[in-house]
Amino acid sequence: MKLVTAQQMRDLDSLAIKRHHIPSLELMEKAGSGIADAAEHLANKEKGDVLIICGKGNNGGDGLVAARHLVKRGYPVSVVILSQQSSLSPDAKANWELLAPITTHIFTAVDWLEMNSHLHLFSKASLIIDAVLGTGLKNDVTGFAAQIIELINSCGKRVLSVDIPSGLSADTGHPLGVAVKANNTVTFGLPKIGHVVGRGTEHSGVIKIVDIGIPQSEVDLLESKLNLIEPLSFREYFRKREPDSHKGTYGHIAVFAGSKGHLGAGYLSCKSALRCGCGLTTYCIPEKAFAYFDTRYSEVMCDMIPDHGSSHFHTDGLEAALNVLKAMKAACIGPAIGTQEETKAFVNAFVMKCEIPLVIDADALNLLELASLRRRSVDTVLTPHPGEMSRLLGITIEEVQGNRIDLSSKLAKDYGCYVILKGMNTVVASPEGSIGINITGNPGMASAGMGDALTGMITSFISQGIPVWESSLAAVYIHGLAGDLAAKKHGERALITSDLIKEISKVIKELEG
Repeated sequence: MKLVTAQQMRDLDSLAIKRHHIPSLELMEKAGSGIADAAEHLANKEKGDVLIICGKGNNGGDGLVAARHLVKRGYPVSVVILSQQSSLSPDAKANWELLAPITTHIFTAVDWLEMNSHLHLFSKASLIIDAVLGTGLKNDVTGFAAQIIELINSCGKRVLSVDIPSGLSADTGHPLGVAVKANNTVTFGLPKIGHVVGRGTEHSGVIKIVDIGIPQSEVDLLESKLNLIEPLSFREYFRKREPDSHKGTYGHIAVFAGSKGHLGAGYLSCKSALRCGCGLTTYCIPEKAFAYFDTRYSEVMCDMIPDHGSSHFHTDGLEAALNVLKAMKAACIGPAIGTQEETKAFVNAFVMKCEIPLVIDADALNLLELASLRRRSVDTVLTPHPGEMSRLLGITIEEVQGNRIDLSSKLAKDYGCYVILKGMNTVVASPEGSIGINITGNPGMASAGMGDALTGMITSFISQGIPVWESSLAAVYIHGLAGDLAAKKHGERALITSDLIKEISKVIKELEG
C-alpha cells in the first residue's frame, strides 16, 4: 500500500471531488463513520463518555460526523469545539448543523479560560477523540492549541486520533512543537509517511486505514516508491504446495555462521529457515568450533569448514566454502562469526566469489568492504541494524536514525543490493529505488538472536524461488507478526527468539489460507 505525503493526499481528495464528482461532504461522511467504527471497539459505555475535541477545519468536521454516528448508536458523547461556529470550514459547519438537533452536549472553547469550565469532561471520559489538527499543519503548534494537546496527553485516557495525531508532521513524523500521543489513529484513504517515520509510530499507536471512496484508478496513477508492507505485496508466493513436490523442490541453503563459543546464532538462522519452508539447511561452521555444536538438532545438517585451527572462518577454508555453494540455492553469512582479520579476509573473498543469492548480516557487515559488492553479479541482501549501518557508512547512529529511508535507498542504489535497515519500522530498499516500511513487530523483539532469525527467513524464501524483493518484504513482515503473536503469549519483557520462531508457522498458515 502506497505511503503518501500530505500534499499527495490532498491532491487525491481534489481529484475525487473534481474529476469524479464525489461531494466533499460524502468523503467526510465516510471518514466520520470510520472513526465511529473504530471508537466502538475502544470506548466503554459503562465507564464514561466519548469526548471529541474538534478543531475548526475539516479534521474537526470528521470528528463531528463521528459524534453524530456515535450518538445514533447509543453512545454517550460530549463534543468540545475549539472555534466559534462562524469560523468553521464549510463542511465542518454543515456537520455541526446536523449534530446540534440530536444532542445538547456540544460545547465551545476558544481559549483556555473557556476550556477551564469543560475540564470535568475529561475526567468522565472513557475515550478521547483527537480531531484538533490535521495533515495540513506546517508550523509549530503554539498557544491554545498547544495547551489542548498537552491536556490530552496528560489526562491519562485512551486517545484515538483522526487522520494524524494533532501536531505531528504528516511528512516527517516529527512533532511540530508538541504532538498528541495517541493509542490509535484512524487515517483516510492511504497511510501518511509521517505515521511510520521519525517519531510517527510512537505518536500514532495502532493505525487503522479507512476507505473513504478515493477512486483506485487515481491511487494507481500516483507516483510513489514508498509503500507500507502488507501481505498483498507477496501473498501470491504462499500458495498450497503441490502434492508431488519433495524437499529438493524448495531449495537448499547454506548458513555460514558461528565461531568457538558462539554457535547459537547460526542455529537460530537455520531453525527459522526451516520453519519458513526451505527443503534443506546446512550449517557451515569453522572446523575447530564444530566440536562444540550440539548435534542433537537433527533437522539441521552441518558442514565443517577448514579454519587453520583458529575456530573462526579463515581463508584456508575459502575453497571448501565455495564448493559447498554448488549444491545451494541461496546462502547467508555473518551471525556470530567474529571480527578477526583472517575472518575479514575470508568474508570479502567469499562475497566476491559467491555466485548464488547471498544475505549478509551481523559480524559479516562489520567486516564487509562495500567495494566487494561491486564484484557480484547476483542478488545480495544486507541486513544491518542502526549500529552496523553507521559503521558501513562511516556516520553516527544518530545520523542513521534521522534519515533511515534516504540512507537505505542510497546504499541500495549505489551498490546494487537490497538493504534491510532493522529497527522500529524496518526499512526495505531495492536497487531500483522501491522502499517498503514495515509496521509489524514490538519492543520485546529487542532481544538476542532476532536478527539471526530474520536472516534465515530471508534466505529460506529466496531458496524457494520467491524473488529477492518479495522474499525480503515477506520475511520482514512475517518476522514482526510472529514476534507480535509471541509477545501476546509471553509478554514483551520475557520474549526470546525461540518463541518467535515457534509462531512463524501460524503466520504462514494464515497467508496460505
